[in-house]
Amino acid sequence: MIRSIRYFLLISLLLSITIAAAINGIGNYLLDEQVIQPYLDEQLIRVASLIDILYQSYATNSKIRTDIEDYLDTPQPISNQKFFFQVWDKNGHLLLHSSKQINISLRDAPEGFSDRVIHQNDWRIYSTTDKKLHVRIVIAELYNLRRELGDNIAHSNANILLITYPVFGILVWFIISFALRSVTRVTNEISNRASTFLEPVETHDVPIEVKPLVVELNQLLLRLQLAFERNKRFSADAAHELRTPLAALKTHVQVALKANNDADRAKALQNVLESVDRSSHVVAQLLTLSRLGEEDTLSDVKPFDLHKLATEIVAYLAPQALEKNIEIELTPRPPHPIILGNDTAVGILIRNIVDNAIRYTPPQGEVKIEVAETAHHVILRVSDTGAGIPEELRERVFERFFRILGTNEPGSGLGLAIVTQISNLHHAKVTLKTPPQGQGLLFEVAFPKYPA
Repeated sequence: MIRSIRYFLLISLLLSITIAAAINGIGNYLLDEQVIQPYLDEQLIRVASLIDILYQSYATNSKIRTDIEDYLDTPQPISNQKFFFQVWDKNGHLLLHSSKQINISLRDAPEGFSDRVIHQNDWRIYSTTDKKLHVRIVIAELYNLRRELGDNIAHSNANILLITYPVFGILVWFIISFALRSVTRVTNEISNRASTFLEPVETHDVPIEVKPLVVELNQLLLRLQLAFERNKRFSADAAHELRTPLAALKTHVQVALKANNDADRAKALQNVLESVDRSSHVVAQLLTLSRLGEEDTLSDVKPFDLHKLATEIVAYLAPQALEKNIEIELTPRPPHPIILGNDTAVGILIRNIVDNAIRYTPPQGEVKIEVAETAHHVILRVSDTGAGIPEELRERVFERFFRILGTNEPGSGLGLAIVTQISNLHHAKVTLKTPPQGQGLLFEVAFPKYPA
């Protein structure tokens, strides 16, 4: 588990720099054969050319010959030498060499480059022949020179790394701090907020990598805000809607207490029961509405048969229709009335629509329920022979607590608001129309069709 992104990045980047520098140093050290060795071999070739030129001067100019002989007469033990040369004629005589103390013959060195061990040391040998003067020039260089050069390069790289390491650390620290500045800003902004301030966090200066986190945080804040508003709305709605039935309930109880005969007392108690029923209905609708916020997502989603669910709801509400002598009809099942959703929520939707149709249809009327399908939709149609809804009010009836004036049927004004929220959760379209017979109301809900 990463406890600190800052320290994790700092340690990881410095470790990466160390590993990269180490690999670079080792690579340079191992590549000296491909880089340093050819370069030093080329130097040996140049030295051989220079010796060839000096030998020509040595053979023709007495002063130069004397100076060279004086220099070469200086004793230099082979153990202290790192470089020496020999010049041989074609008869095998040593004509010129870099030290009179030398007792090693390199006359048999092959033409070009070769390696040899002399006095337990490795030497690099270069031999070339001057065909004009008929002499062989042999140059030997101690391999330790080459190794020392590679070691010096490796040591220099290591020293540079050690010197610049603190600078890397400081630079990486400031770069990481600068990169995490937006995270710090978001953290400070959220930590300094009041518990009731749920506005979205600004995302215009947030890096691409952090932006999805801030966006999801904003979505969470939005859901919390909607949940708080829904709870406030529920409390206000409950207080608003229960005030009248509770006042009426109190009045009916007082009438029952003051009744002088059993008939008046029984009538008052019946009114009490009706008030209790209405209050229970309002509470049930309010609870349903509070659970179905617009920000909710459907749970327990599955394909189900809309016609089968409508059959169950119609069977449940049929006694209510029979009490009013209303004929209730459900058309036959279409071939594939399958939709994807929550069958409990859709059951509430069907019940509210059919219940409204029964409530507002006069006795001897008719309520017809049809489940039809098109290429892309399964449509629930509920028509009645009631008074209908004027076209100018068909949008407003979906508002919370809105009821058409002059309606004598009991209700809370929340049924169609619940229908709207359930249909929105299922991406369904709700439409109010006038039935073909020209009387009543036709309620259509078009659900997306589940593929066969």
